[in-house]
Amino acid sequence: MAMNARTVTTAGSGSQSAGYPGWRARSQPDPNWWIDGHFGGRSLAELLRQRDIGSLFCFLKSRGWSQATIAAATGTTENQVRAVIQGRQRVTSYDVLERIAERLGIPRGLMGLAYEQ
Repeated sequence: MAMNARTVTTAGSGSQSAGYPGWRARSQPDPNWWIDGHFGGRSLAELLRQRDIGSLFCFLKSRGWSQATIAAATGTTENQVRAVIQGRQRVTSYDVLERIAERLGIPRGLMGLAYEQ
């Protein structure tokens, strides 16, 4: 699935962070999640290795992130986030996977994304 790069903003008085409109500073991911975290009885590292973005988004929701916040943080739309969570769409585009990793602070190697020279 090739998602567009449109960013969705969220309403509210939360501060802007990392240059992503609508991404509240308190919603920044903990870098330890990607290595030590678990969701649904599986390690997040395993989910990332399998590029299971639906489970990744569900994990973020379990941490209090709204679909709007996930969309803003990853440069997608709320509708796309909802479709991925519901399993109606899969994220397979290298560019989108790369953008998700970059914006959420996920080490690219955990998702099997090659590093640039």
